[in-house]
Amino acid sequence: MLYPISVPKPNHAEDVIGFINVEGRVIVRPKYMGGSYFFEGKASVVDEDGKSGFIDCDGNLALPCHFRGLGKFKDGLCSIGGGFINHSGAWVIKPRFAVASHFSEGRAFASLDGEAFGFIDLSGEFAISPRFEQCSVFSHGLAAVYCDGCWGYIDHSGEVRIPFVFEGSSARRFRYGLAGVQIDGRWGFVDESGGFVIKPQYDNVKDFSEGYAAVQRDQKWGVIDIEGNLAVDFQFDDLGEFTGGTASAEIEGNAGFVLPTGTWVIRPEFKKCYRFYGRLAVVRLGDVYKYIRRDGSAVWTSESGAMVQAPPVPL
Repeated sequence: MLYPISVPKPNHAEDVIGFINVEGRVIVRPKYMGGSYFFEGKASVVDEDGKSGFIDCDGNLALPCHFRGLGKFKDGLCSIGGGFINHSGAWVIKPRFAVASHFSEGRAFASLDGEAFGFIDLSGEFAISPRFEQCSVFSHGLAAVYCDGCWGYIDHSGEVRIPFVFEGSSARRFRYGLAGVQIDGRWGFVDESGGFVIKPQYDNVKDFSEGYAAVQRDQKWGVIDIEGNLAVDFQFDDLGEFTGGTASAEIEGNAGFVLPTGTWVIRPEFKKCYRFYGRLAVVRLGDVYKYIRRDGSAVWTSESGAMVQAPPVPL
Protein backbone atom coordinates (compact mmCIF):
# COMPACT_ATOMS: atom_id res chain seq x y z
CA MET A 1 0.00 0.00 0.00
CA LEU A 2 1.07 3.55 -0.73
CA TYR A 3 0.08 6.70 1.15
CA PRO A 4 -0.82 10.11 -0.33
CA ILE A 5 1.37 13.12 0.40
CA SER A 6 0.93 16.76 -0.59
CA VAL A 7 3.50 19.39 -1.55
CA PRO A 8 2.61 23.10 -1.85
CA LYS A 9 2.70 24.19 -5.48
CA PRO A 10 4.79 27.35 -5.99
CA ASN A 11 2.68 30.47 -6.61
CA HIS A 12 -0.55 28.48 -6.35
CA ALA A 13 -3.13 27.90 -3.65
CA GLU A 14 -3.28 24.17 -4.39
CA ASP A 15 -0.95 21.36 -3.41
CA VAL A 16 0.21 18.60 -5.71
CA ILE A 17 -0.23 14.99 -4.63
CA GLY A 18 2.26 12.14 -4.65
CA PHE A 19 2.62 8.84 -2.79
CA ILE A 20 5.08 7.25 -0.36
CA ASN A 21 5.52 3.66 0.77
CA VAL A 22 5.42 2.47 4.39
CA GLU A 23 9.13 3.28 4.79
CA GLY A 24 8.49 6.89 3.77
CA ARG A 25 10.19 6.65 0.38
CA VAL A 26 8.55 8.65 -2.39
CA ILE A 27 7.23 6.18 -4.98
CA VAL A 28 5.08 8.58 -7.00
CA ARG A 29 6.52 12.07 -7.26
CA PRO A 30 4.01 14.82 -6.44
CA LYS A 31 2.34 15.66 -9.76
CA TYR A 32 -1.39 15.01 -9.36
CA MET A 33 -4.00 17.65 -8.56
CA GLY A 34 -5.83 15.22 -6.28
CA GLY A 35 -5.44 11.75 -4.86
CA SER A 36 -7.00 9.30 -2.42
CA TYR A 37 -5.99 6.45 -0.15
CA PHE A 38 -5.79 2.91 -1.52
CA PHE A 39 -8.77 0.56 -1.66
CA GLU A 40 -8.47 -2.95 -3.11
CA GLY A 41 -5.04 -2.19 -4.58
CA LYS A 42 -5.92 1.05 -6.35
CA ALA A 43 -5.93 4.75 -5.48
CA SER A 44 -7.79 7.45 -7.37
CA VAL A 45 -5.77 10.37 -8.77
CA VAL A 46 -6.67 13.57 -10.64
CA ASP A 47 -4.57 14.96 -13.49
CA GLU A 48 -4.02 18.58 -14.54
CA ASP A 49 -7.14 18.47 -16.74
CA GLY A 50 -9.31 17.59 -13.76
CA LYS A 51 -9.92 14.03 -14.90
CA SER A 52 -9.37 11.06 -12.62
CA GLY A 53 -7.85 7.63 -13.03
CA PHE A 54 -6.30 5.02 -10.74
CA ILE A 55 -2.77 4.01 -9.85
CA ASP A 56 -1.68 0.59 -8.60
CA CYS A 57 0.48 -0.27 -5.60
CA ASP A 58 3.64 0.23 -7.68
CA GLY A 59 2.57 3.76 -8.53
CA ASN A 60 1.80 2.98 -12.16
CA LEU A 61 -1.32 4.33 -13.82
CA ALA A 62 -3.59 1.28 -13.92
CA LEU A 63 -6.69 3.03 -15.29
CA PRO A 64 -6.32 6.11 -17.53
CA CYS A 65 -7.56 9.51 -16.41
CA HIS A 66 -10.91 9.84 -18.12
CA PHE A 67 -13.32 9.72 -15.18
CA ARG A 68 -14.70 12.50 -13.01
CA GLY A 69 -14.28 12.63 -9.23
CA LEU A 70 -12.34 10.50 -6.75
CA GLY A 71 -13.57 6.95 -6.22
CA LYS A 72 -12.96 4.01 -3.92
CA PHE A 73 -13.20 0.34 -4.82
CA LYS A 74 -15.23 -2.00 -2.63
CA ASP A 75 -16.10 -5.59 -3.49
CA GLY A 76 -14.76 -5.07 -7.00
CA LEU A 77 -16.82 -1.99 -7.86
CA CYS A 78 -16.18 1.74 -7.64
CA SER A 79 -18.81 4.47 -7.56
CA ILE A 80 -17.53 7.32 -9.74
CA GLY A 81 -19.03 9.92 -12.03
CA GLY A 82 -22.58 8.83 -11.34
CA GLY A 83 -22.02 5.18 -12.26
CA PHE A 84 -19.95 2.14 -11.29
CA ILE A 85 -16.81 0.67 -12.85
CA ASN A 86 -14.94 -2.59 -12.26
CA HIS A 87 -11.21 -3.03 -11.80
CA SER A 88 -10.73 -3.03 -15.57
CA GLY A 89 -12.32 0.40 -15.82
CA ALA A 90 -15.40 -0.90 -17.66
CA TRP A 91 -18.79 0.53 -16.77
CA VAL A 92 -20.81 -2.10 -14.91
CA ILE A 93 -23.54 0.45 -14.21
CA LYS A 94 -23.53 3.38 -16.64
CA PRO A 95 -23.49 6.93 -15.24
CA ARG A 96 -26.94 8.35 -14.54
CA PHE A 97 -27.01 9.20 -10.86
CA ALA A 98 -26.46 12.55 -9.18
CA VAL A 99 -25.32 10.71 -6.03
CA ALA A 100 -24.38 7.06 -5.52
CA SER A 101 -22.71 5.37 -2.54
CA HIS A 102 -20.56 2.27 -2.60
CA PHE A 103 -22.32 -1.10 -2.51
CA SER A 104 -22.85 -2.81 0.81
CA GLU A 105 -24.76 -6.07 1.12
CA GLY A 106 -25.76 -5.82 -2.53
CA ARG A 107 -27.34 -2.39 -2.18
CA ALA A 108 -26.10 1.17 -2.78
CA PHE A 109 -28.08 4.27 -1.95
CA ALA A 110 -28.52 6.53 -4.95
CA SER A 111 -30.39 9.58 -6.20
CA LEU A 112 -31.20 10.79 -9.69
CA ASP A 113 -31.71 14.41 -8.60
CA GLY A 114 -29.72 14.74 -5.35
CA GLU A 115 -32.91 15.13 -3.32
CA ALA A 116 -34.84 11.84 -3.25
CA PHE A 117 -32.81 8.78 -2.27
CA GLY A 118 -33.44 5.08 -2.66
CA PHE A 119 -31.35 1.92 -3.07
CA ILE A 120 -30.19 0.25 -6.27
CA ASP A 121 -29.15 -3.36 -6.72
CA LEU A 122 -26.19 -4.67 -8.72
CA SER A 123 -28.14 -4.29 -11.97
CA GLY A 124 -28.32 -0.53 -11.39
CA GLU A 125 -32.08 -0.51 -11.00
CA PHE A 126 -33.91 0.78 -7.94
CA ALA A 127 -34.73 -2.12 -5.63
CA ILE A 128 -36.06 0.40 -3.08
CA SER A 129 -37.73 3.43 -4.63
CA PRO A 130 -36.21 6.89 -4.07
CA ARG A 131 -38.48 8.22 -1.35
CA PHE A 132 -36.08 9.18 1.44
CA GLU A 133 -34.30 12.46 2.20
CA GLN A 134 -31.09 10.81 3.45
CA CYS A 135 -29.75 7.25 3.65
CA SER A 136 -26.84 5.30 5.06
CA VAL A 137 -25.36 2.09 3.68
CA PHE A 138 -26.65 -1.32 4.74
CA SER A 139 -25.05 -3.09 7.68
CA HIS A 140 -26.37 -6.18 9.49
CA GLY A 141 -29.25 -6.21 6.99
CA LEU A 142 -30.48 -2.75 7.97
CA ALA A 143 -29.96 0.80 6.67
CA ALA A 144 -30.78 4.08 8.41
CA VAL A 145 -33.07 6.32 6.35
CA TYR A 146 -34.44 9.81 7.02
CA CYS A 147 -37.97 10.88 6.22
CA ASP A 148 -40.26 13.67 7.51
CA GLY A 149 -37.77 14.79 10.14
CA CYS A 150 -36.98 11.41 11.72
CA TRP A 151 -34.67 8.45 11.27
CA GLY A 152 -35.67 4.81 11.06
CA TYR A 153 -34.23 1.58 9.64
CA ILE A 154 -35.33 -0.48 6.66
CA ASP A 155 -34.41 -3.96 5.43
CA HIS A 156 -33.23 -5.03 1.96
CA SER A 157 -36.79 -5.06 0.60
CA GLY A 158 -37.49 -1.53 1.85
CA GLU A 159 -39.74 -2.63 4.69
CA VAL A 160 -39.51 -0.54 7.85
CA ARG A 161 -37.97 -2.67 10.61
CA ILE A 162 -37.29 0.06 13.17
CA PRO A 163 -39.84 2.92 13.19
CA PHE A 164 -39.06 6.53 12.34
CA VAL A 165 -38.63 7.83 15.87
CA PHE A 166 -35.00 8.96 16.07
CA GLU A 167 -33.79 12.54 15.72
CA GLY A 168 -30.62 14.45 14.94
CA SER A 169 -28.45 14.89 11.88
CA SER A 170 -27.63 11.18 11.59
CA ALA A 171 -28.31 7.67 12.83
CA ARG A 172 -25.30 5.37 13.07
CA ARG A 173 -24.88 2.14 11.14
CA PHE A 174 -24.98 -1.19 12.94
CA ARG A 175 -21.67 -2.49 14.25
CA TYR A 176 -21.47 -5.52 16.53
CA GLY A 177 -25.28 -5.64 16.35
CA LEU A 178 -25.68 -2.15 17.83
CA ALA A 179 -26.37 1.27 16.30
CA GLY A 180 -26.09 4.68 17.93
CA VAL A 181 -29.28 6.76 17.76
CA GLN A 182 -30.57 9.97 19.30
CA ILE A 183 -33.92 10.44 21.01
CA ASP A 184 -35.10 13.25 23.28
CA GLY A 185 -31.72 14.93 22.84
CA ARG A 186 -29.68 12.00 24.15
CA TRP A 187 -27.70 9.25 22.40
CA GLY A 188 -27.81 5.53 23.15
CA PHE A 189 -27.55 2.23 21.27
CA VAL A 190 -30.33 0.01 19.91
CA ASP A 191 -30.18 -3.58 18.76
CA GLU A 192 -31.60 -4.89 15.50
CA SER A 193 -35.11 -5.04 16.96
CA GLY A 194 -34.97 -1.31 17.74
CA GLY A 195 -34.87 -1.77 21.50
CA PHE A 196 -32.39 0.21 23.56
CA VAL A 197 -29.59 -2.03 24.81
CA ILE A 198 -27.56 0.93 26.09
CA LYS A 199 -29.99 3.58 27.24
CA PRO A 200 -29.89 7.11 25.79
CA GLN A 201 -27.67 8.98 28.21
CA TYR A 202 -24.86 10.54 26.15
CA ASP A 203 -24.34 13.87 24.38
CA ASN A 204 -22.83 12.07 21.38
CA VAL A 205 -21.52 8.65 20.39
CA LYS A 206 -19.36 7.06 17.71
CA ASP A 207 -19.66 3.62 16.12
CA PHE A 208 -18.46 0.53 17.93
CA SER A 209 -15.08 -0.64 16.69
CA GLU A 210 -13.07 -3.58 18.01
CA GLY A 211 -15.64 -3.98 20.79
CA TYR A 212 -15.50 -0.41 22.09
CA ALA A 213 -17.25 2.89 21.36
CA ALA A 214 -16.37 6.48 22.16
CA VAL A 215 -19.15 8.29 24.03
CA GLN A 216 -19.43 11.91 25.13
CA ARG A 217 -20.83 13.47 28.30
CA ASP A 218 -20.42 17.07 29.48
CA GLN A 219 -18.13 17.82 26.50
CA LYS A 220 -15.69 15.05 27.44
CA TRP A 221 -15.22 11.68 25.75
CA GLY A 222 -14.84 8.28 27.36
CA VAL A 223 -15.07 4.64 26.26
CA ILE A 224 -17.73 1.97 26.79
CA ASP A 225 -17.58 -1.73 25.99
CA ILE A 226 -20.17 -3.75 24.10
CA GLU A 227 -22.16 -4.30 27.31
CA GLY A 228 -22.37 -0.58 27.97
CA ASN A 229 -19.88 -0.63 30.83
CA LEU A 230 -17.64 2.42 31.18
CA ALA A 231 -14.15 1.26 30.25
CA VAL A 232 -12.45 4.68 30.30
CA ASP A 233 -13.77 7.68 32.22
CA PHE A 234 -14.82 10.91 30.49
CA GLN A 235 -11.58 12.83 30.13
CA PHE A 236 -10.73 13.42 26.46
CA ASP A 237 -11.59 16.47 24.35
CA ASP A 238 -11.96 14.17 21.35
CA LEU A 239 -11.63 10.46 20.78
CA GLY A 240 -11.59 8.41 17.56
CA GLU A 241 -12.56 4.85 16.76
CA PHE A 242 -10.22 2.00 17.68
CA THR A 243 -8.23 0.49 14.81
CA GLY A 244 -5.50 -2.03 15.43
CA GLY A 245 -5.95 -1.61 19.19
CA THR A 246 -5.45 2.16 19.38
CA ALA A 247 -7.54 5.30 18.93
CA SER A 248 -6.55 8.91 18.38
CA ALA A 249 -7.26 11.09 21.41
CA GLU A 250 -7.02 14.77 22.30
CA ILE A 251 -6.57 16.30 25.72
CA GLU A 252 -5.76 19.90 26.71
CA GLY A 253 -4.96 20.88 23.13
CA ASN A 254 -2.59 18.00 22.41
CA ALA A 255 -3.17 14.69 20.64
CA GLY A 256 -1.78 11.16 20.69
CA PHE A 257 -3.03 7.57 20.70
CA VAL A 258 -4.57 5.52 23.52
CA LEU A 259 -5.35 1.89 24.24
CA PRO A 260 -8.90 0.72 25.16
CA THR A 261 -7.80 1.14 28.78
CA GLY A 262 -7.18 4.85 28.22
CA THR A 263 -3.41 4.42 28.58
CA TRP A 264 -1.33 6.52 26.22
CA VAL A 265 0.57 4.31 23.77
CA ILE A 266 1.79 7.36 21.80
CA ARG A 267 2.10 10.38 24.04
CA PRO A 268 0.00 13.51 23.29
CA GLU A 269 2.76 15.46 21.60
CA PHE A 270 0.91 16.48 18.43
CA LYS A 271 -1.71 19.08 17.59
CA LYS A 272 -3.89 16.61 15.69
CA CYS A 273 -3.89 12.87 15.11
CA TYR A 274 -5.91 10.78 12.68
CA ARG A 275 -6.71 7.07 12.80
CA PHE A 276 -4.16 4.52 11.66
CA TYR A 277 -4.74 3.28 8.13
CA GLY A 278 -2.76 0.09 7.75
CA ARG A 279 0.68 0.62 9.28
CA LEU A 280 0.80 4.41 9.27
CA ALA A 281 -1.14 7.35 10.71
CA VAL A 282 -1.20 11.04 9.83
CA VAL A 283 -0.40 13.55 12.59
CA ARG A 284 0.04 17.32 12.59
CA LEU A 285 2.79 19.11 14.50
CA GLY A 286 2.96 22.86 14.08
CA ASP A 287 2.58 23.72 10.40
CA VAL A 288 3.79 20.35 9.10
CA TYR A 289 2.22 16.92 9.06
CA LYS A 290 3.91 13.57 9.46
CA TYR A 291 3.28 9.92 8.81
CA ILE A 292 4.12 7.88 11.90
CA ARG A 293 4.43 4.19 12.73
CA ARG A 294 2.61 2.53 15.60
CA ASP A 295 5.66 3.04 17.81
CA GLY A 296 5.36 6.79 17.25
CA SER A 297 8.42 7.17 15.01
CA ALA A 298 8.05 9.35 11.92
CA VAL A 299 8.74 8.01 8.43
CA TRP A 300 7.95 11.17 6.45
CA THR A 301 7.49 14.89 7.20
CA SER A 302 5.79 17.38 4.91
CA GLU A 303 6.90 20.82 3.88
CA SER A 304 5.60 23.74 5.92
CA GLY A 305 1.96 24.52 5.20
CA ALA A 306 1.20 21.36 3.24
CA MET A 307 -2.38 20.11 3.10
CA VAL A 308 -3.30 17.22 5.41
CA GLN A 309 -5.40 14.43 3.93
CA ALA A 310 -7.25 12.56 6.65
CA PRO A 311 -7.65 8.81 6.20
CA PRO A 312 -11.05 7.52 5.10
CA VAL A 313 -13.56 5.88 7.41
CA PRO A 314 -13.96 2.12 6.87
CA LEU A 315 -16.37 1.32 4.03
